[in-house]
Amino acid sequence: MRIPIRYQFMVPLVVVALASLAAISVVHAHLSTVRTRDRVERQLQGVAAVLTGSGFPLTEAVLQQMSDLASAEFVLTTESGDTVASSFALSDDSIDWPTTTPAAEHATEVSLGSVLKLNDNKYFHSSLELADRRGGLSPQVLHILFPQDEFNTAWRAMFLPPLLIGLAAIIAVILTTGLVAARINRVLQRLGRDVHRLAEGDFSAVEVPSVDDETKDLAVAVNQTATRLAEYEAETRRTEQMRTLAILGSGLAHEMRNAATGCRMAVDLHSEVCSGSTADDDSMEMARHQLSLMERRLQKFLQLGKQSVDGAEVDLDLAELVGELVALVRPSAKHAGVALDWQVLADDTTVHADAEQLSQAVMNLLLNAVDAAAHQSAVKGGSARVRVALDTSDGFLVLTVADSGEGPPEKLADTLFEPFVSDKPEGVGLGLAVARQVAKNSGGLLEWSRSADETQFVLRLPSVTERVTNV
Repeated sequence: MRIPIRYQFMVPLVVVALASLAAISVVHAHLSTVRTRDRVERQLQGVAAVLTGSGFPLTEAVLQQMSDLASAEFVLTTESGDTVASSFALSDDSIDWPTTTPAAEHATEVSLGSVLKLNDNKYFHSSLELADRRGGLSPQVLHILFPQDEFNTAWRAMFLPPLLIGLAAIIAVILTTGLVAARINRVLQRLGRDVHRLAEGDFSAVEVPSVDDETKDLAVAVNQTATRLAEYEAETRRTEQMRTLAILGSGLAHEMRNAATGCRMAVDLHSEVCSGSTADDDSMEMARHQLSLMERRLQKFLQLGKQSVDGAEVDLDLAELVGELVALVRPSAKHAGVALDWQVLADDTTVHADAEQLSQAVMNLLLNAVDAAAHQSAVKGGSARVRVALDTSDGFLVLTVADSGEGPPEKLADTLFEPFVSDKPEGVGLGLAVARQVAKNSGGLLEWSRSADETQFVLRLPSVTERVTNV
């Protein structure tokens, strides 16, 4: 059975509050009764002491005056019960006075006794033995009657105010608890809907409550979980894309490599059978060289999305590798009207990586930069430039490839390194994906940013010197 959280808060508190109020009410009712009785008895004892100590006869006028002062009624009778005087009119002169409790001999012994009904009213009855002040020898009895309604009024005046205050406190507790529980319930319901939304794949941030309490901490934790799930999903998607690319490309690359190998063998066979001019021999040598290069490239394509094979990573000079690639790209850059600047700002430029894969990654960055700068210059005019710099930062060698192009479109900013993402009509979107994977395989990372009218791609690779120091 589902129990709303507001009732889980309210019901225990209300039960405890009611039980506490009931216990306090019982105790306070008993104390109020005892205190009221004690106060009334002291009052009556004082009146009885005055009447006992006085020497004047107790006439009806005197008893009426004392009745007004004491809020009680007085009846003076003989020892046999005949009425001598009374502070109020009696409907029956013959009254059966209680005999279970003997009359008190002293005023201090007066107390509220049993309840007696006279003139359709109920009174607490007590009696006091007095000497006959009219000259008689037999003693007289003063009957003291305190109205039960008067006693109950005094008792309620002591008991009801604390009880009402307690009830008001319980109502305040119920209202306050209800409001707090309702707020928490709303927050938890919203978080429940947000978590359900996360489970369905929507990782957008949830609303954080304004009150700084545990519900706010829970909302922040949900947002952190959503962020991590989004990153995990993106990483999983990239991994699956690379894996899919590797599976699909492996078959194609395998067939192309076999074809290139067969073509190279045919060229070798042709060279052995046919001999020609020196120019023909040079052409054949160039064809063999290009076919061998094609075979190596296709072999590397077969390793796309995989970690470098054992023994493929070596210590190499990153400045020398980038310098050679810059020299290869410079003629193309010059032809496109792009100024290419290359600077080495680091002293030790040794890294541990796969030279073949790293060459591919850097070459992709250089060609992309030249192409972007040339395109921008052709469309909007102005100078086209590419800046390549190698520096160190926090134990990393930092290779920056910056161009004067306008950068990738905003819609591709967050998915630029995803496979098959490209804004070029002829592009397939694999160059940057492969470059980032190479950086990751080498223990580094590849990032991009837009700064000072430049598009910067930054490749960070751990320095061999720093790696050896940490070991």
